[in-house]
Amino acid sequence: MCSIIGINGQNVNNLLFEMLNILNHRGPDAKGIYANGELFFNDNINNIDESNFMLAHNLLSIVGNTEIQPIKSDNLVLVANAEIYNYKQLITEYNLENFKTNSDCEIILKLIEYFYENDLKEAVIKTIPLLDGDYAFCVYDNKDYLALRDEVGVKPLHYTFDEKVFSFASESKALEIINKYNISSLNPRYAIYNDTLIRIRDDFTRCESKESYEELKTELKTNLLESTKKRTEGLSQVALLFSAGVDSTLIAILLKKLGVNTTLYTVGTENSQDLKFAKHVAKEIDMPLKTWIINQEIIENHFEDTINTIEDTNLMKIGVGMTIKLTSQLASKDNQKVILSGQGADELFCGYNRYKNKHDVPSELLEELTHDLNNMYHVNLERDDKATMRNSIELRVPFLDKNVIETATKIPIKYMLHSNEDKIRKHILREVAYEMGVPEDIAFRPKKAAQYGTGIDKIIKKKILKKNEFKKLLDNY
Repeated sequence: MCSIIGINGQNVNNLLFEMLNILNHRGPDAKGIYANGELFFNDNINNIDESNFMLAHNLLSIVGNTEIQPIKSDNLVLVANAEIYNYKQLITEYNLENFKTNSDCEIILKLIEYFYENDLKEAVIKTIPLLDGDYAFCVYDNKDYLALRDEVGVKPLHYTFDEKVFSFASESKALEIINKYNISSLNPRYAIYNDTLIRIRDDFTRCESKESYEELKTELKTNLLESTKKRTEGLSQVALLFSAGVDSTLIAILLKKLGVNTTLYTVGTENSQDLKFAKHVAKEIDMPLKTWIINQEIIENHFEDTINTIEDTNLMKIGVGMTIKLTSQLASKDNQKVILSGQGADELFCGYNRYKNKHDVPSELLEELTHDLNNMYHVNLERDDKATMRNSIELRVPFLDKNVIETATKIPIKYMLHSNEDKIRKHILREVAYEMGVPEDIAFRPKKAAQYGTGIDKIIKKKILKKNEFKKLLDNY
């Protein structure tokens, strides 16, 4: 949706302006700054006196036209990169009124204000369990500030500091002007409270339920449909990152059931597996598909920009990141503002091939699944967010809904993984997908990672990395 920035130091105006410009791609529609107790928007941001504490926001407008931030109440100010899906229910439940914008982000400010009794930290701690959505935000009460992100880490937040300045931002590249070698991704179990990390949540845990297989399937179906509905409500159109695997095809089927105007988007080399299956499945489920046949020249042209976008030289991440960046670029040509993906399904439902190696030691497998869920914020989610926001498109991930996670983390291993020879895994999810309308050959087709299914990884490893200019690029990054 946008980017947020906060900075605390001496006379930090120039630093903040530079950071705001660096993150312009995340929100090209408007700019806003809080400084010295006042709000400044767009052209007026040039009229700010020197300040020691500043908050800033780049807006990517999805719905409506009055969401410009920061948002201020009598004693609080908020910047947020957020989608709060239950904001209407919260307005009713807490009898909240006098909203200044049409933004769902304002519900965060209103709830904190509702609980506020001269203790900002306590008010925020009471607010965040009520929020159903994906978010990163900072709130300030003229003496204290607190910045945090949602419990999975769908929305990014990074921080850094030196002897003079502490700062946080939606992407680490904005923080390099302060301290290039000391940038951290904020663990979602922590918040930044006045330049210090404090614990605000427990880790996710897994505990196998005694509910029946059929009961768990029914619950999963309900939560997946509701999750997809939340993430598309009020939108005239959406895009879907489509590999034609079980995860993305299930989301496509759910979108169709909900009557959401959806276009599927797939990229790949000529005759690649993803393109082949995408065309077949799109025709079978009768949904529109846009494709982009890519080649070595296109991959070379996007190689450096992908590295700079995802801020990583890991070859696997480059392959996946380029797939997502090119696919969202294709969607941006149709003026899409929101793109959905199947991210998170493998961590939740035992999808990765490596999981089968621990099938015979259930305690170790549960430990690995738990670790992956708690750490996917800096392994996959930040990469995916940066790749889509490079094209000013917001990524939404139905599998990482709080209710879907609650169901998934209680599913017994035996319902997901059958043996240490299991080639397809995710059995309960595949059964759910098939029963909800995913074609049988897709529901039970073995997984192939995005970078392999598109053919990008093969070209990078066998052709591009044989050229010295690209080897040097990786070595010098």
